[in-house]
Amino acid sequence: MAIYTQLPIYHATYNLLLSVNQMLPNLPRIYRYTIAQDVSHDIVAILTLICQASRSSTKSLMIGQMRDILQQVQVRFRLLCDMRSLSMNHYAALVEQTESMSKQLAAWEKSTIKKERQVT
Repeated sequence: MAIYTQLPIYHATYNLLLSVNQMLPNLPRIYRYTIAQDVSHDIVAILTLICQASRSSTKSLMIGQMRDILQQVQVRFRLLCDMRSLSMNHYAALVEQTESMSKQLAAWEKSTIKKERQVT
């Protein structure tokens, strides 16, 4: 069992949360308290699931939930960009971070499923 704070996915998710919180003051108020706040809550939910999954024996369900939440985050980033509330440079940086997280989650899920099959 790895300590969740040492997992690369934890660091990537935490860095995404920092990036989102740094961009908040630059967003129009209407989006800051709706879409951006939802994004922050979703990222915190992913962090919580990482903590829970690191202790769980059945990680694959939680990893699937994390991947679903991450897709919602990506859609909201796209929406903010399309509404011109988020610059293309910021959007590109956020997409890069979420893609890295998505790859890490996919690898973790693949590894977990393989381990779960070996046990049964």
